[in-house]
Amino acid sequence: MEVPGFRPRYKFVSPLSGEAIADRIRARLGKNDHGGIWMKDTHMHLLLNFPRRTSEAWTPQMDITFEPIEDGKTVVRCLIGPVSTIWMLFAGGYLALSLLGLTGITLGIAQHLLGQPPWGYYIIPVVVVCLGVLIHLERTGRRRAQADMLHLKRILDEALGCDCSKLATEQGM
Repeated sequence: MEVPGFRPRYKFVSPLSGEAIADRIRARLGKNDHGGIWMKDTHMHLLLNFPRRTSEAWTPQMDITFEPIEDGKTVVRCLIGPVSTIWMLFAGGYLALSLLGLTGITLGIAQHLLGQPPWGYYIIPVVVVCLGVLIHLERTGRRRAQADMLHLKRILDEALGCDCSKLATEQGM
C-alpha cells in the first residue's frame, strides 16, 4: 500500500455516484478506528483532515473531488498533501529566496561593472544556505507524513472497497 511521492494524486472511474461515495466515506469515518479524522463535505468535494489538536505542520490532508459522467459513473480525483497554508509557505519561501538570489547576482554584477566593491555577491551564499534549510525541512516533513498519508489512503480504500491508486493505474487515468 505504497503512496507514491509527495502530494500524490490519482483519479479513477467509480460505478458509484458522488453522493454514494461520500456516504461510504462518512460511514467509514463513523467507525471508531479512524484516528479522529474529520470530513468537510461540500457539493462534489470532500476534505479529510486530522484533528487540529493532534496535527503537526507536516500532517497531510486528502482532497477528493467528484465529476459525474455518463451511465451514473463518477470520476474521482484524490490529492494527498500538506495543508494549503504549509504548501504556500514553502512556495513563498522558494519564490522569495529565488528573487533574493537574483537580486544578489544582479547587484553584484552591477557593482563589479562599476568598479565598486561587489558586496551584492555576499547575498548568494545566504540564499543557498536558506534554500538548503527549506529543502531539508520539506524532506523531513515528507518522511514524517508518510504514515498519515497511508492512513488517509487506507480510509478511502476501505470505504470504496478497492485499492484506489492501483485502480487509477489500471484505468490509465
